[in-house]
Amino acid sequence: MNVSVSPTRLKKIIAIGFISFLLIFSTIYYITILNETHSKSNSSNDDDSDSIILSPLTLTPKGIRLTFIYNYNDSIVISWYTEKNATEPKLSYSMSADLSSATEITPNSTQLTSSTYIYYAELVNLSPNTTYHYQVRSDNITKREIMNFTTLANRDISNISFLVYGDSRTQRLERRTLVEKIMASFRNNFEFIVHTGDIVEIGTEQNEWNEYFDDTEALTAYKQGVYVEGNHEGGLSTKMYNNLLMYGTDTERYYYFNYGGVGFIILNSNDYTVGDDDQTNWLNQTLIQLSQENTFNFVFLHHPLLHTSRSSDYHQEHWKPLFDKYNVSLILCGHNHHYERSYPMINSSKLDDYDNSEQYNYTNLNDSIYIVTGGAGAPLYSVYNYDFIAEKEEAYHFILVDVKKEIAKMTISLESWGMPNDFGPLYLIDNITITKLT
Repeated sequence: MNVSVSPTRLKKIIAIGFISFLLIFSTIYYITILNETHSKSNSSNDDDSDSIILSPLTLTPKGIRLTFIYNYNDSIVISWYTEKNATEPKLSYSMSADLSSATEITPNSTQLTSSTYIYYAELVNLSPNTTYHYQVRSDNITKREIMNFTTLANRDISNISFLVYGDSRTQRLERRTLVEKIMASFRNNFEFIVHTGDIVEIGTEQNEWNEYFDDTEALTAYKQGVYVEGNHEGGLSTKMYNNLLMYGTDTERYYYFNYGGVGFIILNSNDYTVGDDDQTNWLNQTLIQLSQENTFNFVFLHHPLLHTSRSSDYHQEHWKPLFDKYNVSLILCGHNHHYERSYPMINSSKLDDYDNSEQYNYTNLNDSIYIVTGGAGAPLYSVYNYDFIAEKEEAYHFILVDVKKEIAKMTISLESWGMPNDFGPLYLIDNITITKLT
């Protein structure tokens, strides 16, 4: 008996058969991938790159950063995070590059989100001006490469150097590239970093901190950092201090330290502190002390006081007179996303009194110079055209500061380096020297 099938019905049979074949093939392929993933995740292979690719959450230590705590020349905090809870986290450190005779520390840890576990280890009783090598791990298999840091020298050292930048908050490629260029060109030209605030876009979101530390680890895992609180850090609800354990911030968000004959004052200029006289009274007493101890004193805060629309009236009225009175040499700020240096601002009650008789080299200067450095990754702003501005540049950038103490004088050398928008070679934006005879 002949059976005939219409062309339309034949097409339907072929289509159903093809779809069934695809379903069977997809099921077999999916089961195979699952088995391979399970097998690799349970292997003891020292190369954990497969597990990083196949698993969205890993035990790999990430976002390693160094901060100061206790004495600046003999202690340090090393922090990092993992996306899964590490049951056996360890940190080993030694003066030997191969970690022979290493000291092993079990870090403290805390869980901030379902996929962020923070670890921090306090290293104390270190030798000043000494290079240490270290390695962090989650277990005997999952670990990072050996890294290193150098402790600061004794406080009476004759030469100190540090890097300043700020407003890294938004553009990941720009901030990552800038950090890579810093370390490629100037790795040995500075001892530590100061960030002038707006580290991230939304400081109450933990994933933003994770991304920032991932992007900047090439710098932060090797150089100790001091961080100023910006307005984008999130105010009283910020996660900044969960991620950055720093000297003094256990009780207040402003503090100071002396190093190499220089005073470093870190202030909090955010809105929720406006009208609070406690910080202003503290600042006054601190400047009285530091003006007697140091040749140079530097202040770091987020908001630029010379820009009346960009900082609070309270801070302009109460803090600038103190900077004038006690001859603060440099006030370094962020908030405006470009580079800017003022002429020396005359000791006056007016914000726009300045001396433009010199532009690059100053001797026995008692008036303050204000610098804005907000080009570490946030979208750039056009520069302002105020008369008190000596140099300005709309560019991603950072500042290198070197302070040298000699027999009869002490000198600040400051260089600002820019990165073009096309990520080309770094270029020198500005440089000045300030010399005081001693």
